[in-house]
Amino acid sequence: MDASRKMNTVSRGEARIKRALRQPSFKNREISKEKEKLVNSIIKHLENEELDKVRNLIKNNCQEDDMKEELIRKIVNSRSNKAVTQLLKILTDYPDPVDSVDGGNEEEEDNCNNPKMKQGLQVSFLTSAIIHATLNDDPETLEAILTVSPPPGLCDTSEKKQRMNPMIIACVKDFYRCVKVLYKHQWRVELCTEDQKQIQNLITMDHVVANDFHLFYSLYLGSKHVNIDSELGANDKKQKTSFKKRPSTHLDPVDRFLKFRAFASPIYISLNFDETKLAGDPLCDDKLRASDPIRKAFACATYANYLSNTNTSQSDEFKKVGKACIAFTEDLLDQCEDMEEVKMVLNYSNGDEDEQSENTNWNVALWEEHKEFVSHHYYQQFIWEKMTGDNFDWWNYFFFWKILLIPAYLMLFLLYPFVIFIDFFREGDILFVPPAVKQAQHKPKPSVLEDQEDPVSYRENRVFAFFREKIHRPFFRIFVHIAIEGLFILFLTYSVVDPKDKKFTSELHFYDYVTYGMFMTFLFEDVVEICRIKWKFFSSFWNAYSLFTHVLFAVGGLTQAIGFEMEKPFDNRNDWSGNHPANVGATLFAIASTMAVVRSIRWFLLLRRVGPVIICVIRVLKDVAIIFIVFIILYIGFSLALYAMYKPFRGDLFRYKKQTMDSARSTFSALFWRFFDPGEPDAVEIKRNYTDQEIETMKEQMRADPNDTNATEHLEEKIAEGKQSLEFSHFVGVSFWAAYQGIVAIILINVLIALMNTTYTKISEDSDIEWKYSKSFMYAQFLPTRAALPPPFRWIFYLALLARWAKKKDNEQTDQSRSTLKKHEYFSLLKKLVKTKMQLDIDESIEDEFDDLRKDFMNVVNNDVVRKLDILEKKNEELTRDLKSCHTDLKSCQSTNSLILNKLEQVLALMADKQQETNA
Repeated sequence: MDASRKMNTVSRGEARIKRALRQPSFKNREISKEKEKLVNSIIKHLENEELDKVRNLIKNNCQEDDMKEELIRKIVNSRSNKAVTQLLKILTDYPDPVDSVDGGNEEEEDNCNNPKMKQGLQVSFLTSAIIHATLNDDPETLEAILTVSPPPGLCDTSEKKQRMNPMIIACVKDFYRCVKVLYKHQWRVELCTEDQKQIQNLITMDHVVANDFHLFYSLYLGSKHVNIDSELGANDKKQKTSFKKRPSTHLDPVDRFLKFRAFASPIYISLNFDETKLAGDPLCDDKLRASDPIRKAFACATYANYLSNTNTSQSDEFKKVGKACIAFTEDLLDQCEDMEEVKMVLNYSNGDEDEQSENTNWNVALWEEHKEFVSHHYYQQFIWEKMTGDNFDWWNYFFFWKILLIPAYLMLFLLYPFVIFIDFFREGDILFVPPAVKQAQHKPKPSVLEDQEDPVSYRENRVFAFFREKIHRPFFRIFVHIAIEGLFILFLTYSVVDPKDKKFTSELHFYDYVTYGMFMTFLFEDVVEICRIKWKFFSSFWNAYSLFTHVLFAVGGLTQAIGFEMEKPFDNRNDWSGNHPANVGATLFAIASTMAVVRSIRWFLLLRRVGPVIICVIRVLKDVAIIFIVFIILYIGFSLALYAMYKPFRGDLFRYKKQTMDSARSTFSALFWRFFDPGEPDAVEIKRNYTDQEIETMKEQMRADPNDTNATEHLEEKIAEGKQSLEFSHFVGVSFWAAYQGIVAIILINVLIALMNTTYTKISEDSDIEWKYSKSFMYAQFLPTRAALPPPFRWIFYLALLARWAKKKDNEQTDQSRSTLKKHEYFSLLKKLVKTKMQLDIDESIEDEFDDLRKDFMNVVNNDVVRKLDILEKKNEELTRDLKSCHTDLKSCQSTNSLILNKLEQVLALMADKQQETNA
């Protein structure tokens, strides 16, 4: 399994789990050596099946909770299932033993005999054992513990019990086999009430979540209000006098995150769906819809994105959960064996309709921005086939034929209105029913012979069949839209340049009427789309951009028309004021013209090389907006300060020279344009006039230097320029000017460059995903039937829609049995995909465990070898030292022996000499 898709990556969320598990009842406590010996003795007796001795030791000695907890921990870690079950049965028989020497009071004995107290202690022991077995990822021991008949309330799903739910631990740490065992024994993850309600709404809603604001509106707008009485303290007196405990509405963020992460884990979603049985009754259908793994993963990913925005302290953790959910849906899509299964998965709709619904799986993934799922190669092939239709492979054509096909289809498009009008007198469905659906609507006709059917299926008129196939091929609709936009830009150019314009005369020409008519139909279609798809319209940057452009065209054109009507029939705009309606309208129209031409770059999103660059430009605009907001705040603050500093010196021309910032307008203007052109310190220098005494001093200095022929001119220039004032209130203005330019021109500009680099790097790293998603989003704009007739031809679509409504018959109603069959096939396919995915995950989990075990064995062996080598090295060193000492001793012995031998030789020589003397 890809490491990036596992949910057991190290994160702060897991650190919180570990901290939560370090509670007194679950951590490895340090106990005294005597107690540890007693615990080991009990375990030894359990292994030898000496149960009576175990009962006596527990009854007489194991009174403290830490000893019981240590006993449970060690026996669970021993992985002896028989010993574990025997110990748990013994502990439940003696829940609260009394001291064998001192005895206990009557109250303690009553607690021991109290069934509720005994049941609570039994739950505590069993829960502790279950949690330890879960932490060890030991499904066999966990199964053995859960076979011990639990008392009622063990699987209680109350808020307090769920805080240490072993199912949460197993799901968060991806212990697949433990999750299966716990799920089989009715352990569940219960979300907070608020989260459960919102996720269920996301799963069952009959529309898609178009954008973040739409999500916030769908979930919360109008559902939460401020408690005025609580905020104003109106109930303080009542709260002080009331001793009744009120339920808290505060959600513990750690508890909420752990529950949500466990609920959104792929293995839990898979088990929840796998345990739901396929049936035909509506109740089971509702359960299947609620447990649909793809829809549930999409809902959890969308809700995780919402939680990451509202809980900034846990933003990264919730994003990881959302990515894991989308990775799970990708894995399910990977299990499909052919394209038919892919189509069945992606075309499923949660509503009453099927492929015609906008709530299909592929639409949900696209509109809710599950980009990784959309960029999956199966999804890309699916949407490409929806664009091109059957039996058409664009990439197999030579480039020459592609060039010829485009103008051929554009010419063919001009015949669409005539064919559609003629079809009004037939069935009126050529624009709405694709060829495949048309074939499916007509069964084979009965033959003339009895009890025999004509094997030839329904055949439509060749001309209408040909046009039906071309109309329902969305790929060529792109070229039609591009051609119409190109024509609009061409007529717009003529309207702006106006080659037939006559001086001082206001008149409209053919291209003006075409331009005005086209952008009015574009604006009308924008309004219709907003009414039709509502929030989804604003999911696309280009939709909002186009709407603003068309509104500017309309406002500018209308204002310009009013201005010309006021001065009719003259056109002397150069003599009219800049605020004249004609000039204002012309300016707005010019801005809209620029935006209309720039809008054409969106078609380059369909190209692999250029698309990521355009995406980057759009994303960088967000960074520019952020920096611009910071700049505006700094700009206003420094402008007010500098205006306040220089305001007192305005108008005093006797003492001071004329200042650059002598008015609010000049101050604000100078500071704004410094963002683009820093410098000009003279603008903030306060210069005063020279006094008469200073002028006389300068003249005397000039007379003292007779060689300076231009001294008089220099003196006059110096006097006219004035002298810079370095007084405190005057010098601070220069400092403020320098600080402002340093912050704006150095810090903000470089931060903006760094942000743009970061944005570009992120997009380049995920360029394939980003481009495929943007391309798919653009493709989806051409899939609806209305896209076959773009504005200004869209009115033909509305006429055809009216004709179809008039010709609608009773036998054209939706076949409910067919829809039910498709849903049954979809859920059956999902069952197969989920089981395959679960088996693969379990197999990979086992392989990972074997790899870990192999590494552990290698580490143990290596550690043992290293330890033995260390011992051998130490012994070798000792032997080397001994040998060295022996060698030293041997050398000393040899030197001693040589000395003794020398002495003996000398003695023998003396004795020989004495013997010779005696003989002589």
